Amino acid sequence: MTYVLDILGDKWTFLVIRDMLFKCSCRYQHFMDSDEGIATNILADRLKKLAHHGIVEQQKDPTNGRKKIYTLTQKGLDLTPAILHLIKWSGDYDCGTLISDDIKQKLNNHFDECVEFVVNHYLQEQQV
Repeated sequence: MTYVLDILGDKWTFLVIRDMLFKCSCRYQHFMDSDEGIATNILADRLKKLAHHGIVEQQKDPTNGRKKIYTLTQKGLDLTPAILHLIKWSGDYDCGTLISDDIKQKLNNHFDECVEFVVNHYLQEQQV
């Protein structure tokens, strides 16, 4: 448990991975534009940490070699079930949740299909 907390045990790291999975964020500015308002130094640190642990991979942006594109590795994608469980848990207990009852029901009744859908959607978006 210490291993996972050392890597993912803060709000910002989780939100970066969430934005990659669900918002197809892959560029630094995409993360900066997130509603939560992450500071540039924190974002740079979290992306570096995730790359160091093999959860994300950074590559040069083919449209601008001075910028980078970030993608989840297989190790990062393997976090999808855990992230969906945390989203479901939050939906069950956060009275201010943005998660609809329909999504909660799908996560309760078809969890494995939801995981497969999220991973496949992410991979398809990376090919575009």
